[in-house]
Amino acid sequence: MNVQHILNRGRQLAESLMTDQCRVTHMGKPVTDPETGLVAPAANTVYEGKCKVQTSGGLAAENTEGGIVEALGAVTPVWSMYVHFPYGTTGLLPGDVCELTEAADPNLKGRKLRLLNMQSEKSHATACRWNVKEVGNSNE
Repeated sequence: MNVQHILNRGRQLAESLMTDQCRVTHMGKPVTDPETGLVAPAANTVYEGKCKVQTSGGLAAENTEGGIVEALGAVTPVWSMYVHFPYGTTGLLPGDVCELTEAADPNLKGRKLRLLNMQSEKSHATACRWNVKEVGNSNE
């Protein structure tokens, strides 16, 4: 059995499921606009290409955001979100923002996800997987 051959095939299959497109940016040092004098963070694109959004979990957790759900003592499912990039994708860092520019699911297009930490640190990875949290989510 040729492990490398099987691993390469697994990477090809994993990448074939990456039908969404995204742009990952890293916030650089703030820059001052010479015309307006306004200071804004500089966003540097560190990756642009294919990806896949994945969820997992669904474990019940107490709702801590208030409202009717909390008042009734109900629980809500908590989902973990991941973004998968092709194997060998480098240059991504915790805190970078992944914007979905094209997505098979129209509800995903335009959403921004903050990269939290790499989830695929293992010997025989078939993709570069990151735990993410939606930008602007109250739990971020």
